[in-house]
Parts: sequence; C-alpha cells; structure tokens
Amino acid sequence: MISMKLLNFSIRGGRESRLGLVHEGKILDVQQEFREVFSSEPPSWFHSTDSLIRGGEEALALLRRLALKTKGIHLLDPSEVVYYPAVLRPEKIFCMFLNYETHAKEASRGTPKDPFLFLKLPSNLIGHGWPILLPKSSREVDYEGELAVILGRTGKYIRSTEAYDYVFGYSIMNDVSFRDRRAHSLSKELGPNLIHAKNLDGSAPFGPWIVTRDEIPDPHGLSLKTWVNEELRQNDNTRNMIFKIPEILEYISNGITLRPGDVISTGTPSGVGLSTGKYLRKGDVVKVEIENVGSLINGTVEET
Repeated sequence: MISMKLLNFSIRGGRESRLGLVHEGKILDVQQEFREVFSSEPPSWFHSTDSLIRGGEEALALLRRLALKTKGIHLLDPSEVVYYPAVLRPEKIFCMFLNYETHAKEASRGTPKDPFLFLKLPSNLIGHGWPILLPKSSREVDYEGELAVILGRTGKYIRSTEAYDYVFGYSIMNDVSFRDRRAHSLSKELGPNLIHAKNLDGSAPFGPWIVTRDEIPDPHGLSLKTWVNEELRQNDNTRNMIFKIPEILEYISNGITLRPGDVISTGTPSGVGLSTGKYLRKGDVVKVEIENVGSLINGTVEET
C-alpha cells in the first residue's frame, strides 16, 4: 500500500507552491510526475492540498493511481524544497483549550465539562522549517505541540458516531502562545485576551504534511513529544485527551458548518513554558513529533 503523506512545497529559490507526495523519503512533484506518467495536463485538484481535499474521493483515488504508476523522475530531496503550511488557506482553524488533564492542572484550571475552543487566524499559518517570530510585544512566547485534524467533507450537526467520515487526515500544529498578552481590563469578567495571546503574527506552525485518515486508524494512541533544542519538554499520548475527536467534531458542528480543509487543533499536554518559566528565546529550535505523523521543526528569530 502506498503511504499518503501530502504537502505543499516550493523548490528553493522558486515562489510557486505546488502539491507534493512523500515517496521513498523524497518529495514527488505531483504535477510534473502526472505529465510524465499520463502524458497530459494534471487536473486542478493537483495544485495544492487545499484543492485535492476539495476534490474528494475521486481526486484522492487519482493521486493513488499516480503513486502506483510513478516513474520517480520528478523526485526532490527534502533539502531542495521549502515546506508550506499543510493546508494553505483553511476557512477556519479551531483550537482546543485545556484538553489534557495534566495541562489543565499546570495552568491551575479545573477539568472542563464541555469542549472549550478558540480560533486561530489562517493568516498566522507558517510551514515546517519557517522561523517562529518572537515579537517586540511579548517576552513570554510559548510552544504547544498538538495533533491537528483536517476536515475532508462539508458537515453540520455531525454525530460523534459518524465523525471520522468527515476527517481527511492528520497533521501537527504548534499553537504558539504569548502568555504576557493574556491580560485585559475585563479579564476577570470575560477571561483571557485570546486574540493577542494566541494570534500574533506567525503563531501557527503547521505541517510538515497531511497523513490521510486511512494511515492512522486510531488517532487516540499516538505519542506526542516536544523538544526545545535538545531538551524534551512535552511527553504524552493522544489517548489522554479529555475530549476525543468525535466529541469535538459533534460539539463544533452544532450550528457551525465545517468545510473541506478546515482545521481542528486538539489541544496540548503538560510541559509548556507557562508552568516552567522556560519561554522561547532567539535561536531556540522547537520540534514537535507525533507518532505515525512526523516532526514539525521551527527555529526562532526576533522581530526587528
């Protein structure tokens, strides 16, 4: 069976992003290989992961055919490419707040009785290998390694028993947070200022690719680890989520239409800088690794 790890990339020095498929440790240029194998122009589905997801099962089936027939001519070494976010332009990015018991405890919060979510701005997405910006306006920049779910179908009022039918695949999100931007004059009445605490520029590293749903039959048994430089900071398993993916989808879609390419980041375990005081500094390298998905690696740079 062909492994389906899908990504958006450009060749170093180029500006145009394109659809890629991980093949034998290298990146297959899908459009170029399609021309080689089928002697015709590739369909619009093969411009990006976004268009592939919107193409549904028919588009994915055609990509599988290409993967089986590939001649391996248009393969690129990972060092030759620039990775883009796993989905370029999702309509919506939902993020879970306090979805691991250990993280709720380190944040001095109780266990939530219902999923609690906030939104990330799609404009904040950055790819694997891109630098996390340490802004002038925050000195407490934090990391949060998370499993991300990518929607593959339009749905509303989704039953938890049918939730996986709407999942296209999985990726990794680093929910970069700005702890000293949580305060607001109305925080006591309304809670933390999540617009600034979660949405400063470049605060959503996302990638390096999407692993299709069939590759991970059970997303609730995956080890999740985060390193800063060589120090292991987070070490947990997705089985320890308070609210599992079916419950989250049912909750969100109760009145909200979910669309192909929408992203749900499922929350982070304990070990973040909020509890240790070890915030990110210039030159740090953050690696989030999720079993059977991959590793998302980003350095840090100061805003000038």
